[in-house]
Amino acid sequence: MLGGSVSGPAFLANDLMTECRSYRDAVCLAWRQRRSKGMTQRGLSELCEWYPQHVSDYLSPDDVNPKGQRRRCLPAERIATFEAVVGNRAVTQFLIRQASLHLMEEMISQQAQAVA
Repeated sequence: MLGGSVSGPAFLANDLMTECRSYRDAVCLAWRQRRSKGMTQRGLSELCEWYPQHVSDYLSPDDVNPKGQRRRCLPAERIATFEAVVGNRAVTQFLIRQASLHLMEEMISQQAQAVA
């Protein structure tokens, strides 16, 4: 794959990751931070063998298009391919942060129940 072919997808700096408030934000950040700055959305769709219209939806910062329809999100089964092509792991980093946050909340809740 193009973006990560030399050394594989890289992790992004924490200061960049703090920008991500949603899954869509993480996908857009990964795209903005792609290794191959000359790669277009069309190039991404060709490398990944995805429909260009789907890629356009995945990379749009807005959840809803001008007609009021919800845009597609990057499906879970496509994350690895996307990250390999763009050359970073922003989406995985976001998901790990979300999971870690939920695990911490669960642990705190269980500890509070044990004390009560």
